[in-house]
Amino acid sequence: MRRDPSRGVEFTLASFNAENFSLLLDRAYTRAELDALDDAEYRGMNASIYNPNKDRAKIAEIARIILERDFDLVGLCEIGGMETLEAFNRLYLDGGYDCFLHEENSNRGIFVGALVKKGRFPNARARSAGADFSRNLLRLDLGAEGGGATVYVVHLKSQRGEDRGIDRRIDEIKRLAALVPSRRGVVMGDFNGIAIRGMHQFEFEPLLDLPLADVLASAGVPPERRRTHYYFGAGRNFAQLDYIFCTHDIEVLEAGVVEEAIPANRAERNRLPSDHLFIWARVAL
Repeated sequence: MRRDPSRGVEFTLASFNAENFSLLLDRAYTRAELDALDDAEYRGMNASIYNPNKDRAKIAEIARIILERDFDLVGLCEIGGMETLEAFNRLYLDGGYDCFLHEENSNRGIFVGALVKKGRFPNARARSAGADFSRNLLRLDLGAEGGGATVYVVHLKSQRGEDRGIDRRIDEIKRLAALVPSRRGVVMGDFNGIAIRGMHQFEFEPLLDLPLADVLASAGVPPERRRTHYYFGAGRNFAQLDYIFCTHDIEVLEAGVVEEAIPANRAERNRLPSDHLFIWARVAL
């Protein structure tokens, strides 16, 4: 664990919606064996028409960012189960992380999970935080080595369905706000809406009324540069849907969004590993 005597425990965390990330295999391949398969063989291992295996080049790109940025903890959305998360860790991350995921509550077969760097928080524990959410809500307790921090990883109800899911979203946000600890707490994930203070959608008010710091605001990133999601519909819509909030006893040292190739159209967007971007922060307790 990196320690600064003036700050105590310091670590880097990130949140990322990996967009329909399935990696289901018929045996324990090595990375070289997996890369040598043709596309038909690879995709044939997962017969799902809704959640097929993700393109291997996109998986490799997600892994590159995690390894190059050396994140200590990564919260992930839209993961196709523990089997996928463990295969990703073994094949693409050199087994360097512990995997946490509970397969609950998703009628699409996509779940919230987390990767915690091996040895960084040796007493880290995870549990499902309740069944009253559209997807599983993951609670991570990082233990003494993590400064006693509690991290919630969430994927809130989308703005789709009857009445754009507003009643469900209001309920989920109220429930989430009631769970957030007053000290040494982090909430991160895909909020599926605008939660930038002063620009936020009304349903986020119970959460934003809490004494929580938006890491991008704390780092001085202007709102127009906080985009974490690319969407091309009738026109271009780039917005921040992904957030990391910390209680005020956690110091935000740095924060940002990993934005590299900005797409000009839908075809370019489709070549990226996800329609979302990594949001990250380096914090100290």
